[in-house]
Amino acid sequence: MFDNTQTTYSHAYLIHPDFQNIINAYKNQIDDKLIAIFNAYNNLPTLQDKQVVKNAYLINNDIESIADITKAPIKYSQLPISISTQIKSFYDELWGDNKILGYSIVVNSCGTVKQHFESFREINEYLVCPFCGLDSLLCEHDDGRDDYDHYLLKSKYPFISINFNNLFPMCHRCNSKNKNQKDLPYNDLTTIQRKFYYPYSKEINHTINLTILSPDIDLKDSAKWKLEVNAANPSYEDCKETWKDVFEIETRYKATISKHSKSWKERIFLKHYKICKKNQRNYAEFEEDVLDDFKDYLNISNGILMKAYNEFVIKDPNCEANLNSTMVF
Repeated sequence: MFDNTQTTYSHAYLIHPDFQNIINAYKNQIDDKLIAIFNAYNNLPTLQDKQVVKNAYLINNDIESIADITKAPIKYSQLPISISTQIKSFYDELWGDNKILGYSIVVNSCGTVKQHFESFREINEYLVCPFCGLDSLLCEHDDGRDDYDHYLLKSKYPFISINFNNLFPMCHRCNSKNKNQKDLPYNDLTTIQRKFYYPYSKEINHTINLTILSPDIDLKDSAKWKLEVNAANPSYEDCKETWKDVFEIETRYKATISKHSKSWKERIFLKHYKICKKNQRNYAEFEEDVLDDFKDYLNISNGILMKAYNEFVIKDPNCEANLNSTMVF
């Protein structure tokens, strides 16, 4: 479309044979809009304008390079208005089960988003949402699927509405309430581009450490204690800060811990009673048992927070004395 060698829109040259039937079947929805984009591009007054469009296509589809800020994404507002309008009109109609992506010939040729979700869940076996680690995702055997989030906003950045390197399943709360329409590469307070995690990265050292800091085991009032959220690898500290901001991690984590800390504390007291009092096993065995409870925390709703809470209780130097003097059932 943008190679500057064609002056006339040509199916034979521009459309891959695998997609010819789809383009022919949906003339108004696809073909006419592609022609409008092609003509708008060729009518741009300068080569510089054309280069901006080409750069937007190439850069915006390289999500991983945008994530590590080696490339800066290009927004609709940076494109010449004559072609920006045509591109947006086309790409807005692509994503969605009731839009072009869900049309029968597209589905028959390319499959459904649900099938993509099933493949994703077969590979990603963890139960919890990969963005908050709190709520469960549906599994591949469910009738439905979880939301797909456009990591770079399709309303703000051209050419990425059906790029599955920019589409990530996440829980409803992360997608609709916390991230919603937040701009990942830039926050509202600055124009400086920021780093963010690229979820499909093959690097595995993205570990986050949670530490509860409180002078008291009672965490019901979230204003009276702190939660440290640290990246195990310091090189991801900037990504961690973006993640915290976009998904409102600290507020959500503290709220959940405050809500459930009483029942979590009672569970620990009961376990101590059963192991040490009832079955006459030593405290070291109880401590090991508690710390082992949430080794599989990515397959337990709120598991990452329950693990952090257990560590907070057990690492208290007064823990054994407190457990011996107080039992809650």
